[in-house]
Amino acid sequence: MQTIMKHFATVLVVAVCLTGCRQSLRPRLILQGEPVGDDFWLAAPYVAAVRVVDAQSEGSPEPVFPGGPKTLQLVRFSADVENAIKGDLKRKNITFFFFAKLDQNPNYYLHPGKRYIVSLRDEAGTLRSWADATQLKMEIYSGSHDQTSLPLDLGPAATIAYIRLTPGMDCNLQVFADTLGWPNTYGGAGYVSDLLGRLQQHPDRYLRDSACLSAASMFGHQPRCLDQVLQSPDERMRNDASKRIGAKDAGSLLGRLRNEPLTLFPNPWADYILQMFQIYTGDRRPEVRRAACVALRNFAPGRNVEACQ
Repeated sequence: MQTIMKHFATVLVVAVCLTGCRQSLRPRLILQGEPVGDDFWLAAPYVAAVRVVDAQSEGSPEPVFPGGPKTLQLVRFSADVENAIKGDLKRKNITFFFFAKLDQNPNYYLHPGKRYIVSLRDEAGTLRSWADATQLKMEIYSGSHDQTSLPLDLGPAATIAYIRLTPGMDCNLQVFADTLGWPNTYGGAGYVSDLLGRLQQHPDRYLRDSACLSAASMFGHQPRCLDQVLQSPDERMRNDASKRIGAKDAGSLLGRLRNEPLTLFPNPWADYILQMFQIYTGDRRPEVRRAACVALRNFAPGRNVEACQ
């Protein structure tokens, strides 16, 4: 909570009255580069997966301060709520407002027809983006999901990871496979690894191989599935797998696991380190698996990992 309040202290709040809007709305500006972090966005009372239906400018651009350049443009978004992640919006079709900063790059605009994770708040009975100028613009390529399938009991972070890394209804598997990537830090390394592991069992070969290469890239190791990707019908994937297996620094992970395991991680968070060690127990190289198990036993003697039995 202290972290969140610190973030709020960096937010520039100004009053702007725009004609054409139902009421005076107060921008809560976060400028490009503000280090607010994931906790800030998840602190919003409403977090949802939406499909944007329409976006319309409200009134004319206004200055951030009197006499300044007219760079603030109020935008009204209409969207269909496909999944409630946090909070109960109580309706499937919503309208919310966002102040876009026209001279900011990127501009954090939400495009009609696309799906996003958004953070929202209520301001005098009107739905608003959790922040203005910058907003949570996390695009979804996995299609729509059944609300009852979401792991809401694991919290909004894990639920976001699930949505972004689980193909849902009307998912274009080719696009989904080509856009697989780390869902920020949402859900934790171990949970993200588990979701990628499920994708590696998917009936679609292209998606399976893409999930394997994504895991290798995200976690900096050689998962066992790389051996299967070497036989992929896709030449690009075969070449990528071959490069990862034959990389000159292939032995550096082993050496650091054995001698300096804490240097593998820029921020030595205890649980994050243990999750990463456990991921490395699934490496295709037996010596890396053994070194990861030794590291786990040293740092968490009571942790039960099947690969280390």
